[in-house]
Amino acid sequence: MLVVDVVAGPTVPIHLRQAPAVGPEPRSPGPLAQLEHHIGAPLPAAVREWFRYGGADRAAALGDNLITRTSDLTGPAVNRFLAAGHLLLETDSQHCCRWIVSVSPGDDDPPVYLVDPDDQACATRTRYADTFSAYAFSCVWDATLWRNNPLTGFDHPLPADVVDRLTEWLTALPTTYGWAVNQSCNAVYRFGGEAEAALAVVGDTAVWSAIYAPSPALRHHLADIVGIPDDEPAPQRLNPA
Repeated sequence: MLVVDVVAGPTVPIHLRQAPAVGPEPRSPGPLAQLEHHIGAPLPAAVREWFRYGGADRAAALGDNLITRTSDLTGPAVNRFLAAGHLLLETDSQHCCRWIVSVSPGDDDPPVYLVDPDDQACATRTRYADTFSAYAFSCVWDATLWRNNPLTGFDHPLPADVVDRLTEWLTALPTTYGWAVNQSCNAVYRFGGEAEAALAVVGDTAVWSAIYAPSPALRHHLADIVGIPDDEPAPQRLNPA
């Protein structure tokens, strides 16, 4: 089974955690305290613990995107977005988009937005994740999935009942919107449990799909559900648990 080390602190809902928080003790406040002094209020609780417990630093080591580390919180890139009331979380490796979150008080687990890469006023923002917890989970889960060399398919028709059929076998995980690793999309659907599957969808097309399974039989069956070829035949017929 694919094991995801979710690197946010205890504010992240328990159903989004597959491993304990980064550690029992927070990192030295340093730049985080300076940032909160600058904006005149604490960051939203989930966002604060992402930085306080080293989540951002660990996530930054997993993928190619430029993720804002705790040490970056007082840097010029972050500061340019603070004037619009948002914190820069991540920049796409090809500079196609950025991820931001509001620093306004009142929501402990606020949504995360996409913006055009040079839009420091955040006028182009569109919702990426319904909560920061969902963003943190997806950030780590996606990077870990791709590091495990999944079975993939690209630009293939999406079976009409694929989401329902996948949830017969796996557990639905957070869905995100607007961006799928290296291209735009309507949504990315994620599923976990005995295996891992992700679908990046535009209309009735999967712009990409990815499956990681511990056994050839399960991988083959999930590939059949998703509609992508698996060169290795299934050694047995499977039934959902």
